[in-house]
Amino acid sequence: MFPILVAGSPVDGATLPAFLVARDGVYLRKRTLLGESQTKVGRVAHLPDAEEYVEYALPQIPADLMGRVVGFFRAIYRAQRTEALVLLIWEGGQFSVAVPRQRVSAASVKFTLAEDDLPASSRLVGTIHSHGAFGAFASSIDEADEAALDGLHLVVGDLDRRRPSYSAAIVVDGHRFRADLKLVAERPRRLVEPLDDWLTQVKLLPPPRPAKRSAGSGNGALRSLPAVGSTTTRPQRSELDAQIEKAVRMADALGYRLSTWLTPVSPPHEPGGPGDD
Repeated sequence: MFPILVAGSPVDGATLPAFLVARDGVYLRKRTLLGESQTKVGRVAHLPDAEEYVEYALPQIPADLMGRVVGFFRAIYRAQRTEALVLLIWEGGQFSVAVPRQRVSAASVKFTLAEDDLPASSRLVGTIHSHGAFGAFASSIDEADEAALDGLHLVVGDLDRRRPSYSAAIVVDGHRFRADLKLVAERPRRLVEPLDDWLTQVKLLPPPRPAKRSAGSGNGALRSLPAVGSTTTRPQRSELDAQIEKAVRMADALGYRLSTWLTPVSPPHEPGGPGDD
């Protein structure tokens, strides 16, 4: 077996060939007639294959806690038809949740968390967020967001139905492992109305700003002029992003992965303007 070296530590006099483990992967350092070399390796031919896995060690999230969380999500959905989120906390050998300050829409949640928002003895171990009337699944955007936080991530959907739907995953080092709900959480037996303190943490994202109208002058007075080529307010990028997010979720629910890209186009020439030649 080749020795293993650690990048950044003294390696002078090491027996070669050897593997060097660095932040960006594994390298093979060796000496041949041509000289000493170090090359990045994607596989080691003489070793057997291995596979990624995770063995969940925490208990199930209790049914009464899930009842409070889902009751909160349903109250938010009924009031404003939006998503919402709670942070999953591990403290004193049991689960609890914290509701961070958040800005929400029908298809997104943006939250902020200060250092002192969580108890000093607690650990942030995941998230639970809602999908309103959509099914419980993680969209590609959800997966990208969750990759930044190792932990347990649950989605609650179908809040317009008597029985909500659930999905769960465990994320470690950016790798996502689907989890059976029975492994990580108990289904709530009854839903609990949320505390007022929870509800006040949730604010609607502001509506898209209307396009700025150019100001013209006439007889010494300012007057508003519509955008060129349009008699209505121009659409905003945030509106497009929200529609794309909805399309991505619908595609995911149907078993597809939707890829999108935006290509800027030149505005059309005004009537009577220069030609394309």
